[in-house]
Amino acid sequence: MKDQRYFAIKSLIEAKRISSLEEVFKIIPLSVVRVDMNANYSTLRKRIYTGETLTLKDFRLMGELFEVDPSEILHLALNDVKRKEAVKPASKKSKPRS
Repeated sequence: MKDQRYFAIKSLIEAKRISSLEEVFKIIPLSVVRVDMNANYSTLRKRIYTGETLTLKDFRLMGELFEVDPSEILHLALNDVKRKEAVKPASKKSKPRS
C-alpha cells in the first residue's frame, strides 16, 4: 500500500503550497522515498540536497510516486538551486599584482 504522505505531497504541490524539493522531505522521510525509488540512501540524499545532480530518471520516478508531472519536481529542484545560489557569499576578487 502506498504511503499516505504521497497523497498529501501531491495535494500540496498542486496547490502550490510547496516551493522546494527540500520541503517535500520535511513531510515524507527520504528513507521512505528511497525504498520506493529503489535508490541508495546516500546517493539520493546527496542528489536531493545538491539539486544539481538529480537525473531525469529521478524526476520521473518522484513524479510517479507523488502522482504529479515530473516537470513539477524539476521546478521544485530549480527553486532549491536558485535559493542556494542566492545565499552563497560573493567570491572575493583577487587583487591585481603590482
